[in-house]
Amino acid sequence: MLLCLLLWAGWMVWQPPEPVSLPAQMARQALPDRPGDAPGQWRVVSRRMIVPKAAKALEENLIERGLTPISLAHHEVVELHAFDDPRTFDVREDAVKAREAWKKSGFEAELISSDGKFGIALGRLYMVAYAQALQRRLEQEKQPYTYHRRQVNIPTWRFTFVPATYAEAKLLWSKVQAMGMADPVLMREPRFRSLFGEALPLSPAGS
Repeated sequence: MLLCLLLWAGWMVWQPPEPVSLPAQMARQALPDRPGDAPGQWRVVSRRMIVPKAAKALEENLIERGLTPISLAHHEVVELHAFDDPRTFDVREDAVKAREAWKKSGFEAELISSDGKFGIALGRLYMVAYAQALQRRLEQEKQPYTYHRRQVNIPTWRFTFVPATYAEAKLLWSKVQAMGMADPVLMREPRFRSLFGEALPLSPAGS
């Protein structure tokens, strides 16, 4: 409950720069298909994941539940939210001391280096809610920081399954949705092929 309140409070006070418009195709990837008369074959596709360990854990969880996921690994452009200590250090030891001070305050500070100078990274986040929560914490500490965001091309993972009829795919969607972590969508096979066909392995399991 406390975490939910914290994220809500961060949302209310956060004033990020104007968002960068993404290509229309990327925006459409998050939209589920409408079944209509539901002819042909359908796919269940999980939402995008950007943390390798989380993707691996989900894959193992799906297998443990008797499902056979097909991994879709490729690169996508996502928005990165970066928070830093505004100071630049000429001496590494000074930067290390500053990093340890941030860590004592509960921040996951990391040392960064460029052109012989040193700095402190306070967070590299891809989810807006987490970025809002971190900014809220920084403001509560009353410590100066810098924030910027940019588009980066990074490895991403999704999971799908062999195509099936709409009734079969809907049943599978319900099973995956019940896990509470994959947030899957249903889409027609032609649309799936147009969006993710190049990411399919050459010999997917169950084909």
